[in-house]
Amino acid sequence: MNRKSTNLIRWLIDDWLPPILRERRPFLWLTKIWLGRQSLPDIKYQAFTMTDMEYCAAYKNVAGAYKNRESDTTENQKRWLLGHVGPGRMLLEIGPGNGAFNDRLVLSYDVTTLDLYSSGSKPIVHSVIGLAERLPFRAKSFDTKIICMVLEHVRSLTLSFLELARVTRDRVLIITPQQRFYRVTFDYHLHFFYSLDHLASHVHTGTTEGQVIDGDLCLCWRVDEQSQQHSPEHVKCEYPQLS
Repeated sequence: MNRKSTNLIRWLIDDWLPPILRERRPFLWLTKIWLGRQSLPDIKYQAFTMTDMEYCAAYKNVAGAYKNRESDTTENQKRWLLGHVGPGRMLLEIGPGNGAFNDRLVLSYDVTTLDLYSSGSKPIVHSVIGLAERLPFRAKSFDTKIICMVLEHVRSLTLSFLELARVTRDRVLIITPQQRFYRVTFDYHLHFFYSLDHLASHVHTGTTEGQVIDGDLCLCWRVDEQSQQHSPEHVKCEYPQLS
């Protein structure tokens, strides 16, 4: 199932179904079909007290139709990303998913990917295990950073945005769903962004511009080179790597 189809289904469920039905027990059963038998429908309430290892394991255990979806981004969104990458060859992609976008990026950039666990990235890409809140890279290591369908999953938006600014020289390209909060959802989203202005309000330095493409928020954040670093020169991940 592609991104346009999942956005259409989400729009019908979230915007047309009354909340009194939307938040009932049948949806818990449906999420198990979509996310797999070991999924955690109440992860919105558990995630913030989980250890790093528990948090990573929860995502690794996701299965079902969600695991087999075609892509997290549409073709129009991929064209937007490629058109906004900007100068410089060093690129970090956080949350590469099934790696469908890597083939295009490696044609022009030196690509590093970061994910919660090893997903068998292609050998042409340097793959690193880590968290968005504690990026295991030195300051200003990358010219451009791509983070698609990830910020809605992180446990700390504040730390994530600070880390994005710390390791980026030029710009951060963000794509995230435009979505309202519900207790029961067909995803592991912990944060919900209602508009481009709402998403941009989390940016603490530099400038932003963006547009809504195929129902998702696409934001280009140009990081201020003089932004203050919030953490040591090298941040070390302190959780066990999951095989």
